[in-house]
Amino acid sequence: MTDDELERKCTSWAERFRFYRDPPTKEKLGCWLKYFAPKDLGVAAKVLDHVIIVGAPEINEGYKAALDSLTGWNPDPSKRSGRWFFVGFGRPSESGPAMLRQFRHANNLAYGKFDELFHDLRDLPELKLTAYDHVVFVDDFSGTGRQVTKMWPRVAELVASEAHCYLVLTAITTKALEKLSTIQELKVIASMTLGPDHAVFHQENKSFSDEERLIIEHYGKQADPLNPKGFGGLGVLFVLGHSTPNNCPPILHVDKPEWRGIFPRYLRSEASGGTV
Repeated sequence: MTDDELERKCTSWAERFRFYRDPPTKEKLGCWLKYFAPKDLGVAAKVLDHVIIVGAPEINEGYKAALDSLTGWNPDPSKRSGRWFFVGFGRPSESGPAMLRQFRHANNLAYGKFDELFHDLRDLPELKLTAYDHVVFVDDFSGTGRQVTKMWPRVAELVASEAHCYLVLTAITTKALEKLSTIQELKVIASMTLGPDHAVFHQENKSFSDEERLIIEHYGKQADPLNPKGFGGLGVLFVLGHSTPNNCPPILHVDKPEWRGIFPRYLRSEASGGTV
């Protein structure tokens, strides 16, 4: 790959990735490419070419479409079927509770009169849910399905009824969707379903050759020796505008002195060298 080709690609990538909260500039992209040997630059470029990035407008559109698709929901309480409640899925420090605010704004439910609809997981027992009620859990992404399946028994205890339960996501992998389909009480609604071709290390991936996967894993070991393929070993090439899933290859998101990814998962204070 010639210098002119790289220059053009860096310009294109910077434009396409501008929706990330810490947008990778051409300069940052150039620094990142220097981690790769000249013979491997084509593979590094191919990884970036396959990255899907979803910004806030698309996330909002998906959240609105998801709620509109649910039978029985209406902003007017007199036209609803049963009671409705919205809950961020996960612990307070995780993405679900943070995305609940965005879900609320996306569906024009930010007014005070809708406050009683929004709750934390710990509030569920107090709601005394019945089979006529609906609980919409909100999160952004499910890569392996592990977090949901691990937490669901506890969440089901909190629901403690036959209430209709939904999980609204921006995106889910086919692997996670298959795993979550075993939870009969939970209906999953996602704007995007990412198949094997969006996961570098998926056994059915046809976008990358075995040789290219080995090269990506080689550099992944430099970025994160303990998790060179990303969590779950998928290497999902998917980035949300507000954060990068840990299922993404570490070469893209690790942020430490020896390796600066272009999509850092946490904002870093330049003065302290820490995270904020």
